[in-house]
Amino acid sequence: MADTGFRPRYKFFVPQAPEAIQGAISIKAKDRNPDRIIVRKTRDHMVLDIPNEDRHFWSPHMDLNVERDQELNATLVRCLIGPSPTVWTMFMFFYGLFGFIGFVGLMLGMSQWTLSTEMWGFWFVPVSFLGMGLMYYVSNKGKELSRTEMIRLKSFVDDALGCDCLALADQQLETPNNLVT
Repeated sequence: MADTGFRPRYKFFVPQAPEAIQGAISIKAKDRNPDRIIVRKTRDHMVLDIPNEDRHFWSPHMDLNVERDQELNATLVRCLIGPSPTVWTMFMFFYGLFGFIGFVGLMLGMSQWTLSTEMWGFWFVPVSFLGMGLMYYVSNKGKELSRTEMIRLKSFVDDALGCDCLALADQQLETPNNLVT
């Protein structure tokens, strides 16, 4: 997998109908699934997860949207590999909390400075930066721990669709006039 950066996303076009793509992924999940990837489907959306017994706090999941593009007479497949919604929400909460602490520290420190009193409020600002730095470090460590599982999810879709989907997405991005292969 070329890029497993922060929440890697890619999209590509294929000539098959959305039902055929979803069918291929469902068949792979039932018949040829040595990694035991869990597939949940709702209309044109699929979620792929690591099996419960292999899952840990950092385990990613893949969101897969499949929609027909009438203009190109092809199917657009969008993939997003990211942390579980619980982990994502927790990180956004802590980033917001540390941002709020920094903002309050600045406002309190500026008020204390204006009133010519002791300016202890400014101490919240480096604490907030330290907290954000710690969250950034922890998220990068989590990304490293989930890299092999991200590759498992991508490989599962590649095997089901019979292509290197990320390479196909890159190729179609470079040559937009030749979207369907």
